[in-house]
Formats: sequence, C-alpha cells, structure tokens
Amino acid sequence: MAILNSLSIRIQSLIEIIIELLAIFFYIWVLEPHAEEIVRISFFWLFCVGFPFICIGREQRKFPEFSLDWEHFVHSFYAIFYFTLVVTAFFIGMAFYFDSFNYDGQFALRVSEYVFWSFLQQIGLQVFLTRRLQNVFPQPLIIAVASGSIFSLIHFPNPALMILTGIGGIFWSYFFQKAPNLYLLALSHGWLAVMSLYCLPSAWLHHLRIGPTYWHF
Repeated sequence: MAILNSLSIRIQSLIEIIIELLAIFFYIWVLEPHAEEIVRISFFWLFCVGFPFICIGREQRKFPEFSLDWEHFVHSFYAIFYFTLVVTAFFIGMAFYFDSFNYDGQFALRVSEYVFWSFLQQIGLQVFLTRRLQNVFPQPLIIAVASGSIFSLIHFPNPALMILTGIGGIFWSYFFQKAPNLYLLALSHGWLAVMSLYCLPSAWLHHLRIGPTYWHF
C-alpha cells in the first residue's frame, strides 16, 4: 500500500507539472502573440497562476517558505548573497568588455517591478515545481537540475535567457531545499534580472522576450 501511495503521489505530481507547463506554453506561444489583452490577462491569472495556487493550497498545510524566521534567513543568506554578488560582477565585467551599459535612469522602479515579478515566479518555481519534483526524484541536486532545466525551457527560444535562468534556477532550487526562503530568492532573482538588462548587450537579450515575440525585435 505504501508503494502504491508513493507511486500515486509521484504520478499526481508529474501530471500537475505537465498541466502547468501546457498552460504556460499555450499562453506564451498562442495567446500572447494573437489573443486580445483581456483574454491573455484572464487566462494568465486563472490558469498559469491560479492552477498552481490551487494545487499548493490543496496539498500544503504549512508554508515555511513564506516565514520570516530569522534562522532560515541567515542559513540561506550567505550562499545566495555570494552567488548574486559573483553573477553581478560577471554582468558588470561583460558590460565593460562589450561597452554595453544600458542604464535608463529608472533603477529603483526596475528593481521594485522585477522583485515583485520574481517573487511570483519563485512561488511557482519553488513552492509548486520544486516541491513536486521532490516527489519524483530522490536527490536534491537532481531536483535542482530538473527544476532549473524546466525554468530554462520556459524561456525558449531566447538563448541568453535560457542559459541565465537555467543556472539561476538550479542554484535557487538547490538552496530552497536547504533553507526555504522566498524573500531572498526573489531579491536575488529580481536584482540579477535588472543587472542583466542593464549590463548585457541588448542584441543578446532581445528585451527579455521569449516565445514567438522573440523574433519581433
């Protein structure tokens, strides 16, 4: 019976992941380039955001990842801080090398916008995806690689974003499993998104576009 229960949880987790990915890809590849704004907005919030929230609310009773617990914060702070610092230094170095600084004078606005958007993405990436991958794979590193790879695939066909989100996704997922803290992950994610936008050549990023809009540059 325990084996059947374990198998059932694994299959359910895979089905939920597949449903969410189908919704996301349908939105990116079909609705975003063709549908009316009201249709896009409704589908995004009802299905792309609503479905994982329903799954999370139905299955979880405790949410340590939303806690302001100081011990979890400190436990994950240094690893996330150093990762963010190293990647920031890399972006700045690339900007100097390619002479590609793209500062638009709206730094505070950009950071606030991207941190909010990153927090929403990290809920989906960690609380929904990583938690379900934990029901499928046994080892944290394998789970992190799977989570990062799926996160990267969502950003197809933008090669620069696929590489960056793949690396970031693996790192964030791995340390989320060690010490779940969405606030630090969102800050790291949002900050690095802004730094990439300001530092990397625009021709690489295509204004952070993904899906069919990637080619409309």
